[in-house]
Amino acid sequence: MPTTTAALPALDNAWAIPIFGLSAKVRAAVAPLVEDDGVWEAAEAGQATIRTGYAAADRTASAGQYAAHLLRLRAIDRVDRGRAEPWTLALATATTAINSWDWDTRMQAALDLRRTFKNVPDDEHDDAVRQTRLVSAWLTHAGNRQLIPSTAHLAGYALDHTPLTPTALAAAWYATHGPRLLLELSARGSASSEVLLRQAVRGVDAARILSRTETSDHAGVTSTLIDAWLGRGTPDAGAV
Repeated sequence: MPTTTAALPALDNAWAIPIFGLSAKVRAAVAPLVEDDGVWEAAEAGQATIRTGYAAADRTASAGQYAAHLLRLRAIDRVDRGRAEPWTLALATATTAINSWDWDTRMQAALDLRRTFKNVPDDEHDDAVRQTRLVSAWLTHAGNRQLIPSTAHLAGYALDHTPLTPTALAAAWYATHGPRLLLELSARGSASSEVLLRQAVRGVDAARILSRTETSDHAGVTSTLIDAWLGRGTPDAGAV
């Protein structure tokens, strides 16, 4: 007889507190500016289905990605400030693996991240090495019971060691769900509010997850209009 979600055990408190705590903070930082007819929820609901042996697997998946993206964004900031150590640069560019639930993709990225710091003595692991190590460990799991404690550890670290500003938290949400949100809004065509599409484009841009061309393709609008919405130019007439 197949196992149902209702039959799955709840997360232990030691895991649930950081996982649900981070999820609540991230979701609180993101809200559509106008009535969205459920599009934001639809983007979240599009999270890949994974099996962990516990209830709330989808929320666990998202929480891990939120945490990993918060650390990735910290790494990007560090690189932007001229601190491009190999482990920092590797984490800053690990976007694809963080958003993937393909085991091969995740494991390869985990090995690539680990390779950057494996020769650094343990007593020399600073915060930059530590956050790359944690993301690397989390990436070695893709839908099994060990994903739970790894996600809880990663989420707890993100809660304690990242600036939990509304901007950073929102960026983590858009990094995780933003591409799906753009596709949802684009699919609705004229029924979708330009206000919402502009908000989503700005959120995805802040998340540092898609190129300008990719954002344009996902949103179904021209790059010229994307630039205008981001304050980088003025759209030509009929640019949509």
